[in-house]
Amino acid sequence: MKQLRKPFILGLLLVLICLAPLHAQTSTQAPDDATKKISDLVHAGKYADAQQLTNGLLIAYPNDQRLIKAKGIIDEILAPAEATASPASSAPTAQPASTADQLTGMDKVDYNTLIVLARQAQQATDRDEQKKSMQRFMDQSGTFLQKHPEQMLIWELRAQSALILNDPMAGYEAGQKLLSAGAADSSDPALQQLLGQLNGKGWLDKQKAEDDKKYGDILGIWKISWSVGTAPNQNGSGEKEEFVKSNSGDIEGRFISGAGEKQTKPNMRGIINASGNISWEMYLRTISEKNGNGMDPEDPGGQYFTVGDVPGKQLYPSGWQPPIFYFLSEDKRTITMKFPQQTPNLRRDSGFVAEHPVTWTFEKVGD
Repeated sequence: MKQLRKPFILGLLLVLICLAPLHAQTSTQAPDDATKKISDLVHAGKYADAQQLTNGLLIAYPNDQRLIKAKGIIDEILAPAEATASPASSAPTAQPASTADQLTGMDKVDYNTLIVLARQAQQATDRDEQKKSMQRFMDQSGTFLQKHPEQMLIWELRAQSALILNDPMAGYEAGQKLLSAGAADSSDPALQQLLGQLNGKGWLDKQKAEDDKKYGDILGIWKISWSVGTAPNQNGSGEKEEFVKSNSGDIEGRFISGAGEKQTKPNMRGIINASGNISWEMYLRTISEKNGNGMDPEDPGGQYFTVGDVPGKQLYPSGWQPPIFYFLSEDKRTITMKFPQQTPNLRRDSGFVAEHPVTWTFEKVGD
């Protein structure tokens, strides 16, 4: 019951101490700016500071009901670790209670605060708010673990958060700490499931985690579908694209026909910028197809949708072209790109080809 009430009591606390009294301020009540400070500290997750300020104000204003109620709620938030060590029913609970019991003073308060932050993040229903809360937990727990690297429950929570935030290196670090503590031999099914998730992502291997961080889960084989203008998807032949690491350390893609034939030259390439973003290009053929299969034997290939295609005719635009639009889905399993449609009519301007794009959709089918 206590676990379910935490989000409610936090909201209640903010209501109790944020709203100005409906009657005139009296000498028995703390100033409104002081109670607002408590609210701000709670909102920022600084529960220990909020507790200290509340206790100080109660010395001067012992009958202020807002402070009395706030104290009770904050004290419950900062209850001993044994009462709060399980952040959610789905969270691993392999942490021995005695380990947390060894903490004292502000270290124990910081530990309990991290447990509360993790619980709040896991119980958040809004996806964006959940990610913000988890990132806050990751930031604060990173500092805490520099001083107390033996706290395995915090490492488990970091591993969970890394999976949701799609942070490969944080997941790798947490996984290594858990393995070094003997987690691989644990009989805890939740902990084994967590390790399985990390391993399934490849994050128990440092090189795979580093590649995942750099390449953003792009490497692998993707099923292709496409549409021209406003027409529906026009793929039923099993074409695919394989993205691999290039010799330069960037990304290159090779088209695979429905019959399984892979082009020897790349038809796509992605340059990874210093910021980690990918600048894509696709090679658009220089002449109209001559062999009827969409692959020009004189060019590395690329899209083959043209307006009024005439075999052997020079095409516009051609060569390496950036997409008009690029989007990678949040789960990194779908890529959408729009490229200008080619035409053999060189009098067509750039506006025409931009208004009649070819939309490519890539769905990941293999790593």
